[in-house]
Amino acid sequence: MNEPLSEPVAPASGFEREHQRLDRQLRAHLLAVVGADFSAAHDKLTRWQRALLRHIDIENTRLLPHVPAGARWDARVYRLEHERIALLADEYAARVHAVAARPPRGARAQREAALNLLDAAHSLRHLLEHHHQREEMALALELPESLQQAAWRRRG
Repeated sequence: MNEPLSEPVAPASGFEREHQRLDRQLRAHLLAVVGADFSAAHDKLTRWQRALLRHIDIENTRLLPHVPAGARWDARVYRLEHERIALLADEYAARVHAVAARPPRGARAQREAALNLLDAAHSLRHLLEHHHQREEMALALELPESLQQAAWRRRG
């Protein structure tokens, strides 16, 4: 009669752990935006963007060349999404930089700027969410675990 209370949870894949790390960094940036601390938001976004580009480079150079024939999605799909993510991140970073360079004065102007930045981040966040899901539900299962571990371990 001692039945488990819940199903055992599978350990997170390397993709999940890396995506969670990136998500925490982006969330820290967004919290700084909400707090109208645009200087901190800029710094946090810069760190996130650097980590994102490292992440994309690892996937493009160490993992995607090993996508097997017959995989759910071809490596080209992931690479195209990576390009789109990097482009949206650059566009968003330019907006954050502009606000941080000339911070708005007054509570209402700060709230307006924060809302505008949150709106501007929406499409980037949406794309990231779907891209991460695609990698976690397909790519993480299609690539050998040992390859994934080696790629993320050498993140540097």
